[in-house]
Amino acid sequence: MSGEEKAEKKLRIREYRYEREQRYLRKRSEFDEVLEEVFDRQTLMTIYSLMNKGLIKEFYGVVSAGKESRIYLAKGRDDVDLAVKIYLIVSAEFKKRRMMYAMYDPRFKRVPRDFKDFIYLWARREYSNLEAAYEAEVPVPKPYFVRNNVLGMEFIGEGGKRYPTLVETRLERGDYEEIYPKVIEAVKKLYRKAKLIHGDLSEYNIFVLPNRDIVLIDLSQAVRIEQPIAEPLLLRDLKNLVRFFRKNGVEVPEPDELFAEITGRKPFASS
Repeated sequence: MSGEEKAEKKLRIREYRYEREQRYLRKRSEFDEVLEEVFDRQTLMTIYSLMNKGLIKEFYGVVSAGKESRIYLAKGRDDVDLAVKIYLIVSAEFKKRRMMYAMYDPRFKRVPRDFKDFIYLWARREYSNLEAAYEAEVPVPKPYFVRNNVLGMEFIGEGGKRYPTLVETRLERGDYEEIYPKVIEAVKKLYRKAKLIHGDLSEYNIFVLPNRDIVLIDLSQAVRIEQPIAEPLLLRDLKNLVRFFRKNGVEVPEPDELFAEITGRKPFASS
């Protein structure tokens, strides 16, 4: 290779690096414009790191917002649609309300005292719960990554719009009769194969797809079946489901009967 060719090659490499840096800076600028909340510096650096590694390619608007987290639509590797959940580091009440779910979780031996570290633990718990459920073929969003308080998972929707939750639907009784067994089957798989209980299951965190399939969401509070609070939480989940489907004209068993069907024993029975 001649000296002129070497110089030309170096120039092309520099141009490529410059363009890559400019794309990254543009993405950072676009991301800054998208955010309607002022995140702490560590959260911003976490997101920029994920973007720099290519785990997040594009960042769009907020999909849902709550007091404790925001979910954004984004593009990931291979142009997959992502739901990026960012836990806000804002309130110590968050830890108080969720401590019972994290205690005695065999996957996490130590519950951090520091509030920020607890948020990071909570994000890892949700990722672990999604991973276990997804591997057990429970209909949940596919998890892609977690870092600090940022969780990336499959976006459940199309055209940039999420699918409706069960409570947002206005369907015929026949539709609810079709949906009900799918929900119960998901709860069974979650318990029997993933060894988890959702812990906060209701019509508010079940997506309904156009073909009447369902997807369970918000698994951050899910607990292992061996945790002391597991059985009361399962019974509460089943009571929520029974209430909703009966209200919509579906004939369903009593919560205790469903509990026995799923677990093989009556509620709170000693082993």
